[in-house]
Amino acid sequence: MEKLSHTTESILDENVEKLAALFPEVVTEVREPDGTLRHTIDVDALKERVGDVAEGQRERYQFTWPGKREAKQEAYRQIDKCLRPCPEKSVNWDTTQNLYIEGDNLDALKLLRNTYAGKVKMIYIDPPYNTGHDFIYDDDFSKTKEDYDAESGDYDEEGGRLVANPESNGRFHSDWCSMMYPRLLLARDLLSEDGILFVSLDDSELANLCKMLPEMFGPDNRLGMFPRVTKKAGKSSDIAQNNDYIVAIKKKASIQVNLPAHVDAGFSNADEYLNERGPYKLNQTLDYNSLQYNESMDYQINIAGETFVPGGSFSAYEARHNGVHGRTDWVWRWSKELFSFGLENGFVVVREGRNGKRIYTKTYQNASIDRSPHGYRVVIQPRTRAVSSLEFVDNKYSNDNSKKEIDGLFGTPVFDYSKPSELIKSLVNLIPDKNAVILDFFSGSATTAHAVMRLNAEDGGNRKFIMVQLPEVCDEKSEAAKAGYKNICEIGRERIRRAGKKIASEVEESNRQLKLGEEPKKVPDVGFRTLKIDSSNFEDVSAEPEEYTQQAIVGFADNLKPDRTPDDLIIQVMLKKQIELSAPIEKLDVDGYTVFSVDGGRLVACFDRGVPVKVMTAMAKMEPDYAVMRDASFAGDDAVSNFAEIFKNYSSITEVEVI
Repeated sequence: MEKLSHTTESILDENVEKLAALFPEVVTEVREPDGTLRHTIDVDALKERVGDVAEGQRERYQFTWPGKREAKQEAYRQIDKCLRPCPEKSVNWDTTQNLYIEGDNLDALKLLRNTYAGKVKMIYIDPPYNTGHDFIYDDDFSKTKEDYDAESGDYDEEGGRLVANPESNGRFHSDWCSMMYPRLLLARDLLSEDGILFVSLDDSELANLCKMLPEMFGPDNRLGMFPRVTKKAGKSSDIAQNNDYIVAIKKKASIQVNLPAHVDAGFSNADEYLNERGPYKLNQTLDYNSLQYNESMDYQINIAGETFVPGGSFSAYEARHNGVHGRTDWVWRWSKELFSFGLENGFVVVREGRNGKRIYTKTYQNASIDRSPHGYRVVIQPRTRAVSSLEFVDNKYSNDNSKKEIDGLFGTPVFDYSKPSELIKSLVNLIPDKNAVILDFFSGSATTAHAVMRLNAEDGGNRKFIMVQLPEVCDEKSEAAKAGYKNICEIGRERIRRAGKKIASEVEESNRQLKLGEEPKKVPDVGFRTLKIDSSNFEDVSAEPEEYTQQAIVGFADNLKPDRTPDDLIIQVMLKKQIELSAPIEKLDVDGYTVFSVDGGRLVACFDRGVPVKVMTAMAKMEPDYAVMRDASFAGDDAVSNFAEIFKNYSSITEVEVI
């Protein structure tokens, strides 16, 4: 029976397996210091398979900085940490599909990777802009500065995870790149094949980000860049910085990302075709930009006994004295054949203008005229336009509106520099899947969670969010601290609570005002499960033999830390077994022992001491995919053997493990 590992999975071992699948002959074995054998790659054999390679001092295009090697290794480094459940900090713990993770986002990404790799449809992040006045994450590897002068004192002696990064720092850009690189590498793994990453940033590190992303995602995967208006006013000795950017990149170049086109604006008129074709807007029928006369587009139009001409074959004098409306230098935009079809099928309207009657054509929101081999026909389909790179230059996406939104929820300015939920809602709306998992691992005030709930309320979607935020302490002089919030996580969770209540209330109020025959809206999931990153659930038993005392050995008979509970263990097992952290968790009383049943019985587990055969048998009869117990659950080695044998008899398909 296998022992369940406490650490995160080895990404390097996964990469070896991938290369081995492509080129089995490049796999070799090396002996570790402890005498065990490990599969790895024979680099020389791999070179033979891929041909000429770029190495050493050979000139080649590349993007690098001091510390890049360490940053890359950090992404692959395994950790022995866990996620601990915090129901008291959650909303609707038992039923919600949303997650709020408190802790370092690098650790969070590593912990999430085994379960959520390839499952996240969209990632949005708003990382530190590195303006010289904000903070960056203090990763352990970045403390090594052999290539630089002595320590500058930038790092927190108390072990804090955020440090200032002033422009005077010799590693100013390098530290930011080293912080972002491992996080982006892991984020790529979490994205689905058709997933998209959006990153908000200003021009301080924009150039470096735009070099980093193609290296990780591929040079052909970039979707575009959206400038966003941050504010309308601003003073500067040079140029006022009134915008930042949103960079978009997709996971895989070969996957076609179908960003939904937007409905054109301006449709406000209604007619007898409203139900089928939707509202319409009016267009000029004359071509004001015609550079030369076109005889085929110069013809008379007769409607209700009146004649209209654009000009060309009639002089202005003749037009006026013959009772004909028109101008001599314009032609029609539609051909005579198309106009006749449009007139017959309701696409043409005559209206009184300031200078007499004028002809207009209609553009319907859900209908258009299409030319077929047999003539023209009316096609019923939404009329849309491609997403514009200037999508977010409207003031509704600015920081001013974000501040109003936050202040409106809290009644006081508890958070600065967040993005408005309208911006993130518009980005999420570009993802066609209404059941998508949306991740934000620089969550801040939880704008992304707010946006997901808003959009679900509007279109009935079932999108799920995962927020990750370091519990950065609020400055004691800040309005947030004065309002009683100790750290950013407390602000983020409270925002979700307040926004969720407001959204649910608005949906319920709307449903009370339904007209006969109208379908009520669904109240979206406004809850979240809070999970906190912590050290391992288990004591460290990796000391050398000579370091153990008899008392220590007795203590390690049960290596679970004193403050840890079965609820902590079940979350750890869920991650190991690739069961989503939002899955239902039931606690069953089986003959006085607590048995966990997770995700509808896919996983059963019992972590009590001295679990009898009767309880093990009951667990086996549930026929789960996975069954897990811990060492202390067994009275002896024979009980461990019984555990395995019982499942062989009652549920041979169950994967049985001990933690």
